Amino acid sequence: MKTCTICKCEFDENAEARSVFAEAGEWLAAEVWNDAGELCPECLENRARLAMMYLHEHNT
Repeated sequence: MKTCTICKCEFDENAEARSVFAEAGEWLAAEVWNDAGELCPECLENRARLAMMYLHEHNT
């Protein structure tokens, strides 16, 4: 179990149930913010949704 650096909730980093937004959040964590593996699936999803709305330079 790991603790999310944003919301401080514990999460299982090996859980399989990932949404498309969580996958996009994983990409953003690795390529943009350099915090891959540190966020829970919910925070990854939220980050991806916000990035889709506000970070147009990454919507290619």
